[in-house]
Amino acid sequence: MLPKRSRIVATVLATAAVCLGTGGTVAAQAEKAEKAPAIRALGSEFQLVVDDVLLASKAGVVRKIHPCQKLPQPVLASQEPWEQDGFDQRIYVYGTVLRDGPDGPFRMWYNRNSLVLYATSRDGLLWERPRLELCEYLGSKRNNLVLPLFHSPSVVYNPRAESPDQRYVMLGCGRANGPGYYAAHSADGLHWSLYPRNPVLTSSDTCTLALDPATGEYLAFHKRTHKHRGQPRRLVYLAVSRDMQQWSQPAMVMAPDEIDDAQVRAEGGRFAQFYNMSAFPYGGQFLGLVTHFRYTGPPPKQGPLQSGDDGPVDVQLVHSRDGRSWSRCEDRSPVIPNGPHAYDAGCILGVANGPVTAGQELWLYYTAITTTHGGFVPEKKITIGLAKWRRDGFVSLDAGPAGGVIETVPLHCDGNRLVVNADAGAGELTAAVLDERGRELPGYGQADCLPLRADAVRHTIRWKDRERLDTEGPLRLRFYLTNARLFSYAVVAR
Repeated sequence: MLPKRSRIVATVLATAAVCLGTGGTVAAQAEKAEKAPAIRALGSEFQLVVDDVLLASKAGVVRKIHPCQKLPQPVLASQEPWEQDGFDQRIYVYGTVLRDGPDGPFRMWYNRNSLVLYATSRDGLLWERPRLELCEYLGSKRNNLVLPLFHSPSVVYNPRAESPDQRYVMLGCGRANGPGYYAAHSADGLHWSLYPRNPVLTSSDTCTLALDPATGEYLAFHKRTHKHRGQPRRLVYLAVSRDMQQWSQPAMVMAPDEIDDAQVRAEGGRFAQFYNMSAFPYGGQFLGLVTHFRYTGPPPKQGPLQSGDDGPVDVQLVHSRDGRSWSRCEDRSPVIPNGPHAYDAGCILGVANGPVTAGQELWLYYTAITTTHGGFVPEKKITIGLAKWRRDGFVSLDAGPAGGVIETVPLHCDGNRLVVNADAGAGELTAAVLDERGRELPGYGQADCLPLRADAVRHTIRWKDRERLDTEGPLRLRFYLTNARLFSYAVVAR
């Protein structure tokens, strides 16, 4: 049986589907029949099956969100004098974790109040706080402090920056010249300088920064709070800049809808809010992790260092093809749920602005809270946790014993080998290569394919006497699944 929360989400989504009726589906089918799908260029990135943009059709499959795996304990907790104040033990990773190469060391920028702190790790699990001798705190520079000005520091590394001293840029919430979002730059991620113009954006609190690899623009996702659909809500806004100084007019890009509100009411709360959102380029598109604040009202008990708004917070997956226009997933189950461990049973308040790859896994660091949002110290402890998925493992298309079929739109491929990320350990997956009109190419049919009957993060599809795609012109890919799930696919050059 599904957990109670999952049953509530499923019921709300099913009710919404009934309310929407079949008109949208019929209209979509009619539009599809009238318009031949355009040929899409397929790069070398693995394509996640989070949306239908590259799919002409699918049947017998269900799109499913996969929650992360967690560790029994957080990876980082308050330890140093500048990370705590008596019972007040709170550190946050609204910030960033980067890795120097696929097998290199990990680097983390995190914060305690407005202190931007820095930690390193060889394995991503055991972290060291180097004594940097950069910023004075309590009369000493023997600390890991890199900037004493920002809450919610979010760092982006841009190797193609015009100036070497701007290869690292940071956006965070500050108050030096009045409240707002401030920008800084650095050559090495340790020695930081403020930009001349600050603050660069109004409003304040939480933010995350991303770099659009296609345009070279910086994307600032940040919180603004105002009335929306009849309730005062925390909402996600986006502003865009090429130089971290001149920014576009902020526009709302993510807000709770009636489905979210219905879920919160079904759980006994009042309405939904989105605390913040981390967004990052992945697989030729953008993925986002939005923190879903299920607001219940003022806290029932009063205590020190407490917010006036209570309720649990977890994380959902959203997606975008351009980083500007965002869509919700069909399955709104949390990708980072609360619990089962006590250290994050109350809130997942924010996540780093992107994952890192560790072998065949994706790792994402997040802010974990023992209590709901309105909790108070000493019961409220805030630490940094680690969420893990298989590579590309946020979402899959699943087929049962009756089987399912997935077919792409016509694709222009530069590579010559089809590779899938799939779990067919309890069934099988086969693939066929079709011409632009949907006809099987000789030697690449389903009957020619050697079935995958294993769980494989990177498996090269083979046919009886070939594995190279020696084809010309656009092609379609068709996947057949039985008791299997497909996470991603790519056509790579080898």
